[in-house]
Amino acid sequence: MEELVETMSRDLPREVADGVTWMSSCLPFHLQDRVIHGHTSTYLAQGTESSILIDTGNPSSWNIISETLDGLLGDKPLSYVFPTHPELPHTGNLPRLVEKYPDVQVVGDIRDYHLFYPQIVPNLHARVPGDKVDLGGGYEFVIVEAMIRDLPNTQWGFVPKSGVLFTADGFCYMHRPELDDEDPVHLPGECGLTTDELSAPIAVENAAFFTGSALYWARFANDADQVYDRVGKLMDDLGVKIVAPTHGNVITNIPEVAPIIRAGHKHAYRY
Repeated sequence: MEELVETMSRDLPREVADGVTWMSSCLPFHLQDRVIHGHTSTYLAQGTESSILIDTGNPSSWNIISETLDGLLGDKPLSYVFPTHPELPHTGNLPRLVEKYPDVQVVGDIRDYHLFYPQIVPNLHARVPGDKVDLGGGYEFVIVEAMIRDLPNTQWGFVPKSGVLFTADGFCYMHRPELDDEDPVHLPGECGLTTDELSAPIAVENAAFFTGSALYWARFANDADQVYDRVGKLMDDLGVKIVAPTHGNVITNIPEVAPIIRAGHKHAYRY
């Protein structure tokens, strides 16, 4: 199996920008002739006073996430959780996070979370695009309208001081769609690499496969240019330097990757 591992690899958690740590809870899938992993990333943004966790990871990865938070936060509690939208990889650990950090505030578009997790209702705090969470020391987390969404209450987030945009299922992609698996997959060794560190660029077909699966509406909406023109304007207005998707490697070379993601959206329409 060693021959399948990239020669360059990075361990997670990994600080990808000032005050922003990439926490991946990759899930291994054991196939007959190889092992592949699926990114379900979470991110921790920290200021001098507070911290916010972006997405929660799958319940099956709770032990890893909990231990990672212990290492990053020390004896400080987690202040906020920002689930981008109510799907299992993004909200599955909310009850455990509230149990671990009883005073944590769950912020975002939480309109139906009380139905999924009635036990955390006191921790729910609705936020709309434009709202800011002060983390201290000049760090803040800004709620951003999601330009690419798979559910009505999907939201994005942004840390201005670091230039990191958290895009949930936007800007996600498959590594190897020929494996006929709808989960975003990659080989061991690639888990903690940024896109400019991967041995090969993302293929359009890989972006199209994920877009057509996770963002099912893209199969029927032939408006990719309109969508991504808006995304591009948002990123320019915000001054985005890094894109942090939930499923896929952190994107550090945006000018090279963004056209591939756009082209993948167009290809998804053709399927």
